Amino acid sequence: MELQRTRLFLLISLLVVGLALFSAWQQEHPVVSTKAEETLGKTSQETKGESDIPNVSMGTPTTLTPVTQTVSADLINIHTDVLNVKIDPRGGDIVRAELVKYPLELNAPDKGGVVLLDRSEQRDYIAQSGLIGKDERGPDSRQAGRAHYSVEQKEYSLGHQQQLDVNLHWLGHSGVKVTKTYTFKPGSYLVDVSYKIHNPTDAPWLGSFYGQIQREHTKEKSSGMLGVQMYQGAAAFTEAKPFKKITYQDMKKAPFKEQLQGGWVAQLEHYFLCAFIPNADTNNSFYTRVDNENIYNIGGVTPVEVAPQSTQEIKGNFYVGPEIADTLKQISPGLNLTIDYGILWPISQLLFWLLKTINSYVGNWGWSIILVTLVIKVLFYKLSASSYRSMGKMRLLQPRIELLKERHKDDKQQFSTALMELYRKEKMNPLGGCLPILIQIPVFIALYYVLLESVELRHAPFMFWIQDLSSKDPYYVLPLIMGATMFLQQRMNPAPPDPVQAKVMMLMPVVFTVLFLSFPSGLVLYWTVNNLLSIAQQWFITRSLATDGKASKKVK
Repeated sequence: MELQRTRLFLLISLLVVGLALFSAWQQEHPVVSTKAEETLGKTSQETKGESDIPNVSMGTPTTLTPVTQTVSADLINIHTDVLNVKIDPRGGDIVRAELVKYPLELNAPDKGGVVLLDRSEQRDYIAQSGLIGKDERGPDSRQAGRAHYSVEQKEYSLGHQQQLDVNLHWLGHSGVKVTKTYTFKPGSYLVDVSYKIHNPTDAPWLGSFYGQIQREHTKEKSSGMLGVQMYQGAAAFTEAKPFKKITYQDMKKAPFKEQLQGGWVAQLEHYFLCAFIPNADTNNSFYTRVDNENIYNIGGVTPVEVAPQSTQEIKGNFYVGPEIADTLKQISPGLNLTIDYGILWPISQLLFWLLKTINSYVGNWGWSIILVTLVIKVLFYKLSASSYRSMGKMRLLQPRIELLKERHKDDKQQFSTALMELYRKEKMNPLGGCLPILIQIPVFIALYYVLLESVELRHAPFMFWIQDLSSKDPYYVLPLIMGATMFLQQRMNPAPPDPVQAKVMMLMPVVFTVLFLSFPSGLVLYWTVNNLLSIAQQWFITRSLATDGKASKKVK
């Protein structure tokens, strides 16, 4: 009876894991009401750009008096090999960023790349930076609004240059000159932003440099069947944690405040992020702010002092691009943790490293998944072998168990006692077939997050009809094969003596097949290959046990 309860617990655990993973996958493909989108869209247009300038008069940002903000008609266009960027001369903000290396849809180049940043009628998600003078005198002021910079030209192209500088100029009434420069480099999603401040007066110029990411949050994700959600929101580096999530609900409840040297803040979504990274050597004050319920700001402020009759430069960076771990790790500590691998992130990072290393040799992420599955199978070989030996012995003991069941059919307690005695005599552990499988479940969950969150697998082809390992199999062939392998595995195991368990076992392949219909094909590929390897291993071990059993009988 103990073995039966253990098996039932294992089946329920597997089902819960499957439902949780399916729920997480659902979060990335939510069904949104068109009517709701239209209503929220109208709201966003009424409140868009109300507080583009943080209040630093008291050292920490606060909610501001509304400042009307619209996109200028004459935008500056910048083209690099990885980015198409638009900058608004009013404020000098990045109001649009298209990632040209990441197509919006598979096999649809005419639809362009993923548009990460965009200030338009449909959405408001921009990277802002500014310079505020003491007592609100400076290029950016709550009283006068954002600075309107003069520009040298409207079109820029990196071409074959190693660096492209886009200069914006501002001249104040007191003679203070500011040159705001964006710097782009080949193959880089890191955009440098600097302010060169020339103070010709006889008094020090005191002010603050700020960078912030402003985003309109127009819809909430459904909680899913088990409430599991993939993260979309803000994050920051803090002294206590190298990666701290700041949800939009957190922002509504209380503003985030953190003062430290260096650091970063970011807005995250599936596969991509926009981050502001101030100079690592400066003392920075980070903050969040919510404007009119659905405009969420996260940013940082750095104090600036320019001596009389002198010029000073202050720098920061915006990262606008994909969540590539190696790249993010080089930019700033903890930034690579924005790839949300969940609570099992150490295992996920190790699995991704293994997957990436193998892919560097084979050049195909599908084959890399197969080889990683093989490596995992080898690592867990002894545990799996122990499980299969236990199940194999159980199959050999099945006739004797049936005899005990028949003998004690009217006394369940006596049957349990006799069954435990049989296990003791045959040196059988009732948990032997279950625990090794339970131990492997965290690896499966960790690999699930790797396949779901790694941008490298987005639109990554395998072979034949599978052209995107991050999305479901369009023809459901792999899930059906996976279901068939589960059914075959079930047939190889001894039938549960309890009728209820037998029915549950019979339904498991069907339930998992339905769940896996919407799973990423890369994950289904892993599960299918793992099942095939398990079937081969189990067949070999069961055959060995049967051979050993026959040999023992001959000796006797």
